[in-house]
Amino acid sequence: MQARVQVDAALAAQQAQIQQQKAQNDAIHLQVKAQGEIELAKIKAALDAKMTVLETHLKAAVEAGKAQRSYPPGARKARDGHHYLPDSDRPGKYLLVVHHG
Repeated sequence: MQARVQVDAALAAQQAQIQQQKAQNDAIHLQVKAQGEIELAKIKAALDAKMTVLETHLKAAVEAGKAQRSYPPGARKARDGHHYLPDSDRPGKYLLVVHHG
């Protein structure tokens, strides 16, 4: 009987130690997970900021490109949507205005 009580006490102590170790492991796991989520949030915020800067630069470049795309004096827009200039070497003929980008 006394041996049985000692075995039960030893088992209970071992169970308590296992539960304590499990609780410590769970706490460590949660801490590591939280740190990982914080780092991920920092990386995402940095990437979002870079994307905003790049989008701003892209919009500015597109607007600058639109501003540069002015047509020479005398150019007229035809029904086909293109701009043409009168050809000084060939009266009655026109030259297509082409933009190179």
